[in-house]
Amino acid sequence: MATLQHCAPQKHYQSVLASARILLNMPLSMMWHVTGRQMRDKHFTSIKDYLAIRALDCGANWVARMMGWASGVVLSPEEEEQAGPVTYLAYVVLAVTNDIWSWEKEKRVTKQSGGSIPLVNAVQMVMQMHDTDEESAKKVVYNIIREHEERYCCLRDDYLKRPDTSLSIKKWFQILELSIAGNALWSIRVLRYHQDVQNPYRGSFDFPSVFSSLKITQFAPDMVSGEAGIADPERKNPALAAIPQLDDTILWKPYEYLTSTPSKGFRNHLIDALQEWYKVPQASLAVISGVASLLHEASLMLDDIQDDSPLRRGKPAVHTIFGVGQTINSACFQINNALRLCLQLSPSALLIFSDQIAQLFTGQAHDLQWARHKSIPTEEDYFRMVDGKNGALLILISRLMQNEATQNRTLDLTHFMNLIGRSHQLRDDYQNLASQDYTTQRGFCQDLDEGKFSFPLIRAIQSSTDATVLLEWLQQQGENNTSPEMKTFILGMIERSGSLEATRSVLRDLSVEMMRQLEKIESLTGVKNWLLGSILAKLQGELSSRRDQASKKENTLESVLRVWGRYRDEAWKNVLN
Repeated sequence: MATLQHCAPQKHYQSVLASARILLNMPLSMMWHVTGRQMRDKHFTSIKDYLAIRALDCGANWVARMMGWASGVVLSPEEEEQAGPVTYLAYVVLAVTNDIWSWEKEKRVTKQSGGSIPLVNAVQMVMQMHDTDEESAKKVVYNIIREHEERYCCLRDDYLKRPDTSLSIKKWFQILELSIAGNALWSIRVLRYHQDVQNPYRGSFDFPSVFSSLKITQFAPDMVSGEAGIADPERKNPALAAIPQLDDTILWKPYEYLTSTPSKGFRNHLIDALQEWYKVPQASLAVISGVASLLHEASLMLDDIQDDSPLRRGKPAVHTIFGVGQTINSACFQINNALRLCLQLSPSALLIFSDQIAQLFTGQAHDLQWARHKSIPTEEDYFRMVDGKNGALLILISRLMQNEATQNRTLDLTHFMNLIGRSHQLRDDYQNLASQDYTTQRGFCQDLDEGKFSFPLIRAIQSSTDATVLLEWLQQQGENNTSPEMKTFILGMIERSGSLEATRSVLRDLSVEMMRQLEKIESLTGVKNWLLGSILAKLQGELSSRRDQASKKENTLESVLRVWGRYRDEAWKNVLN
């Protein structure tokens, strides 16, 4: 329990920073990510072009803006344009300082990767372009830093003398200088750049699990049989003897296998976020976390069996390892364990648990019914199903926390949780068809194998002027998986119908509504929920598919070079080289 209390403030501050990064700098984060990937493929012929792009690739703009946000300094687009040349000079100093200090580490990483991770560094660029050795190249790079620092100071002073330079821009220059100094100090001391220096901090940094004290077996009777003290010590006839109960280790193995696979921990993050409003006692909070974890993993085990999914989180699904029967048995065992955990909460917790479990199974039943009988649901029916299948567990969490709350006990988040559940399911439906990462985790277009009525498929059927081919294909769906060629063909039809774009549009609408609901609840409670804001912002940030990113790949570098190349030229205008 102490661990949970200790980590809560840290999680809060981490979420504040994460929210700021995503909410305030989503375009910057995307540009940083895409620019970085493209730089590795680009052959630079000019050190000037390298510097203009490297300033953004190293995240200098993101770091400086985060510092500005933390200091209450946010420039308008007009102010950003006006200060652009000075900002460019500062970013180059930040980037190239990083190149100098990270040089040895980057060389080591490139060597260890066998060259698969290219060496993109100012020192390397100078060595190639000037055909010189490493030490000579470093001297050139040091001179680049010095020249840009001197030019920054000169141009900054000119701006400070101008009557049209706003107070925000003046403060922005201070932020840039703090960024430069902080980056240099960090680089001098950080262990990642100085492997020969011994870490002065000793000791274990591992924290025990917050669930270590929640021994679910505490409800098991202490006696070795149903009649304590009456066991026959000789046990000549086992049919008549009092014998110990069977060990339940085998029941935990499928669950432990699943929990050992990588997970985003979304539900635990959600619990941390709702704690900002409900302030549930730590003991009850740990129980609720345990209930959510047991039910979530159990539902995944059952879902993979019912959908005949071969993969889960990039690993073989549980039932493909332990068999269908044992997996069902283990899943039911965990549902029962979750029920027993609820006994540690208020008496009404059992009714809440029963209500939401019923909703969960009802939603799953409709999903299975539609797939089995090829019955096409309406979009409204689809969202009803999602509210049961996905929203039920989220609502269980919020209702249990509300039931145990010490604050805001009348705060009902049912609709809000349903919105989050819908967003999760739609995103899952979309990524199943459009994301390469999802293909790695679950298989190529797995929903088409299952004949599942995902939102893109429902919308494609409804929006097509002639959905005959899709309907006929659905009727042919049997026990056998769809061939890759057929899935590619069906996916093409779904794409041409505009269904994937429509799904993205609905996801954007959901994102806007969730943020509106969040602001409404924050106003009602008087508590700014940075953690929940961070969760919602991450959901919003994941809307762009690999195809979206690929379409931007052609012009991101050119766009960066056009804007920052212009700032570079203005910064060095009238200066003799």
